[in-house]
Amino acid sequence: MARIPNALALLALLIGSACAPAAPPAAPAPAQDTPADAITADTAATPRIVRPVPVPEAFRAAVARGTRTETGAPGAGYWQQRIRYSIEAELDPGTTTLRGVARIAYRNQSPDTLNTLVLNLYQNVFAPGVPRNRTVTVTGGTTLERVAVEERELSALTAQQAAARDQPVPTGYTVQGTIGRLLLPRPLAPGDSTRIEIQWNQQVPPAGTFRTAWQDALGGRAFQIAQWYPQIAVYDDLRGWDASPYLGDGEFYQEFADFDVAITLPDGWLVGATGELRNAEEVLTDEARRRLAAALRADTITRVVTEADVLANNATHLSAGGQLTWRFRARNVRDFAFATSDRYVWDATRAQIPRGGEPSATVAVHALYRTGAPHWEEAARFAQHSTTFLSRLLTPYLYPQITVVEGSVGGMEYPQLAFIGKFQQPTALYDVIAHEVAHQWFPMMVSTDEAAYAWLDEGAASFYEALAHGDFFRTEPPLATDREAYLAVAGTEVEVPMMRRTDLVSPYGARVVAAYRKPAALFRSLRAIVGDDVFDRAINTFAREWLLKQATPWDFFHTFEREAGQGLDWFFYPWWFETGVLDHAIEQVEGAETGALRITVRDLGDNPMPALVTATTASGETVRATVPVETWLSGARSATLTLQAPGPVVRVEIDPEHLFPDVDRENNVWTP
Repeated sequence: MARIPNALALLALLIGSACAPAAPPAAPAPAQDTPADAITADTAATPRIVRPVPVPEAFRAAVARGTRTETGAPGAGYWQQRIRYSIEAELDPGTTTLRGVARIAYRNQSPDTLNTLVLNLYQNVFAPGVPRNRTVTVTGGTTLERVAVEERELSALTAQQAAARDQPVPTGYTVQGTIGRLLLPRPLAPGDSTRIEIQWNQQVPPAGTFRTAWQDALGGRAFQIAQWYPQIAVYDDLRGWDASPYLGDGEFYQEFADFDVAITLPDGWLVGATGELRNAEEVLTDEARRRLAAALRADTITRVVTEADVLANNATHLSAGGQLTWRFRARNVRDFAFATSDRYVWDATRAQIPRGGEPSATVAVHALYRTGAPHWEEAARFAQHSTTFLSRLLTPYLYPQITVVEGSVGGMEYPQLAFIGKFQQPTALYDVIAHEVAHQWFPMMVSTDEAAYAWLDEGAASFYEALAHGDFFRTEPPLATDREAYLAVAGTEVEVPMMRRTDLVSPYGARVVAAYRKPAALFRSLRAIVGDDVFDRAINTFAREWLLKQATPWDFFHTFEREAGQGLDWFFYPWWFETGVLDHAIEQVEGAETGALRITVRDLGDNPMPALVTATTASGETVRATVPVETWLSGARSATLTLQAPGPVVRVEIDPEHLFPDVDRENNVWTP
């Protein structure tokens, strides 16, 4: 295999949608090995140095404080902040202006006294002069009209005023790019709470940008609105405030919070959002509410609002003032987003979520889309299947509903909500929906710092997307896409380590490999190494213990080692922190004519991995044996397997199931 692919091949392999490239792994485990009569290896080799996974000082300090552990479980002293948002917003679809007021209750559950609160003002990535690593349409960003803490209005300060050391500490707020800071009127002691009120306005960016936009298409205007309200940043047990700017490529690190949100729109505009609709009787027609209730009693798809309803201006109630306010409530979620259009039709059904020995839980499934969006009449069924299927593989889906909404954003996840674009093939639409539904587990239920460690949520979502695809379409999971995209750049200057912060990865294609493709392939490899049962137990232990908490890669690494009962530094360090490659080769085969085999395997690569060897006889029978990873860790660069096949052998192959990402498959095969 050529190690450096041409530019066009690279481009085709690397391009993916905003959050959701197509599928990855987990295939049948290899058949049971036939024990080799003997394995001989280099005797004069110097053992490889197995570098331990580097642990940041912040994590070590958290272990010492009792908030984290070296087993991967949260510590007895783990804490996180509590936030409650009450937001009133109004969207003018004609001018695309969004105005809002947020009333925020913030409880300091940390052991630290806080003198400032940090805000994420994500929309400022669209403001002029703000640092970013993606091209945007400049909208002006967020305009703060009023900021108050405990009913005391704060004044805007320059950075110099806020940092002045020859004056008393000022009270006010600063804005630098996408980060705001509130200098509090009084220190916020451990266990104390405060109240913040922020009034703001902004322009929703047009289609062609990322993650949030409005679009005129399919006969109407649709909005997918995200990163839209002033959000309190994470203050965690590791580093305190996360004041990392939002640059565009990297996604989000967010606190769990409760939301009560009221969204005012003109009559006729349907809304899909995070959380449950609390005032259906005020915004929906009697017939729509009757259909919606029927949808939640059936596994088939019900059209709650039809195209005829839309054309007859009967999609919603008609108010005297020409506006309706939609009220949503969500509990224990990282964020709140919504979508709206006066051309949406609405499909609904239910997903029956298994709860172990308990009765199944009913989760409402909604799909809102403009008529003519390709294959969207199947979207509710796709979301229903992926939510149910993943709830069987992982800890059950936690929330009362899941909504997929059509618009210009190709694929992006929010709690209980996914923004999905238009795709010409039904398989592509399924894959993106399944990918975003998988994100409901990682990072929506198990929170992680996506901007710093994108592989942890994107790799997992890609891995489980593939499994869901295989189950829905009754095929083998589509495994090759991620593996081949990674192998196209493996070991070249294009590849970057998976543990590099996302915003420091360039160009965009390198981010796709490091965040989606390579980790998805390695999740499959990890499953092969520890076994299906151990992998499933470990990922579910991680998800259960870190449910509604802030997890890190080190919690993930430690949990897998605990559940596997073995050290995995030899696997995690080179594959996650470096860009070495795997390259096993069959160097020699003797005794093929009689079946009394001596197979010599050479390790030509950088990263150790077991060598799974299969010999096939002329009659189609197979025997398998493994060169264990310990052989390569001992320093050996070649190993010879002695084993007996039940007849003349016509083919010997290393890893025929492609469980491991070997850069050169041509030298994996021997034939006479």
